[in-house]
Amino acid sequence: MGETYMMGEWILHIKEFGKIMEATVQPAPFTVFIGDNNSGKSYLMTLLYGILSVDFHADHFVFREDSAVFQKCAEIVKNQIRQLKRHSVVEYHIEKSQLRLYQKLLNELLALNKAKFLKKLFNRELDLEEMRIEFQEIAKFRFHFTLEEDQSGEVFYISANRFSWGIVYGESFLDLHIVWLLARILQGMLQSGAANPIYFPTARTGFLLTYKELTRSALKERFSLETTEKNLLTKPNTDFLMGLSSLDISRQNESNQNLTEFIEKHILSGRIQTSGYPMLEIEYQPDGTADHLPMYISSAVVTETVPLLLFLKYGTVRAFLVEEPEISLHPKLQWEMARVLIRMVNTDLPVVVTTHSDIMIQHMNNMIKAGTLNCKEHFFQQTGYQKEDLLSKEQVAVYQFEEGKDGKTRLTRLPGGDDGFEAMTFYQTLKKINEQIDFIEDEREPKHVL
Repeated sequence: MGETYMMGEWILHIKEFGKIMEATVQPAPFTVFIGDNNSGKSYLMTLLYGILSVDFHADHFVFREDSAVFQKCAEIVKNQIRQLKRHSVVEYHIEKSQLRLYQKLLNELLALNKAKFLKKLFNRELDLEEMRIEFQEIAKFRFHFTLEEDQSGEVFYISANRFSWGIVYGESFLDLHIVWLLARILQGMLQSGAANPIYFPTARTGFLLTYKELTRSALKERFSLETTEKNLLTKPNTDFLMGLSSLDISRQNESNQNLTEFIEKHILSGRIQTSGYPMLEIEYQPDGTADHLPMYISSAVVTETVPLLLFLKYGTVRAFLVEEPEISLHPKLQWEMARVLIRMVNTDLPVVVTTHSDIMIQHMNNMIKAGTLNCKEHFFQQTGYQKEDLLSKEQVAVYQFEEGKDGKTRLTRLPGGDDGFEAMTFYQTLKKINEQIDFIEDEREPKHVL
């Protein structure tokens, strides 16, 4: 099973954000948000996406360069790079004594640029009283500094895990580019476990059916989808559209082949055929037929699931945030989708979902319980499950969104045990339905008049 913990092992603290009064979220490889409609789940998941996709340098975040913590962090980085020689590598481990300095610098940066961050993310001005990141004591961050020479001259590279950034090296490099260096280090710390995230909105079927027209319109009007004056979409929706329109079907992601084949067999019951460049043509071939159906006459099961399959098959995405993955799925297929998500987590693809599906939660719990069995081979033989279907409670974080009498939402992290997680928001509703069934059955009983 995968053990890569998402987002560099950090905790997000927020206060007064939309309906959310206060929240503390420590994402895990599999993070689940449950709760009533309009309780703030999508708001918070969008905020997480913003943190995972932010580019402090490209988004023009401004540091307080006169602050004490900026000066201390700058000097630490400069001391490391001064050791660098051409064609050599300096490996920089952030020490525990330095971790709190970087944490303070990051939160100073977020506070100073909060309005800009929220405006770009939500495409509107929003209030957020506090947004703060806390790195765990056990967090470990490692960077590599290298100096290479190419046709343009000497180039300095900073890399961490799946990230790498380069910039031309020259005189007064450290003084001129210290802001760039610190921005890249903080970004690497935030996004070390979740490169290239993608957000799947509830409107993914609509976007799948219209993304070509939307993209053509953007080109015709000569505006970018990121231009907020004409764009009525949030950044996650814009990124989803741009990502969908730029998938390269000539380059398949072989590492996800088992996942895509599982989706076609267990959920779609057919094959997805793609062609065309730069605009994808997507067709669905149901099992046992020679038909090739375009998306606009395919079932909702197909159009809801195809975007996930396409990004797994042709994308370079390393983290998936999915709103309501159970949309349009029969209970049996909700169960199969839960299997897909667990298998993604076990392939070191972190997943964040919002869900209203008690079936998905129950399957997750079953796989946690199955993971504690002494004789797993017998379980596999009897059920058809495999090792990659199992889940451990340590891989999962479940957050319940509960609205109080004041209309404000509070978050509760549900305790997880060997039996999984008890989702009271589903249990209470099912309990009321069962009580009504009992009442109706009692009323149907013939009454004996004495």
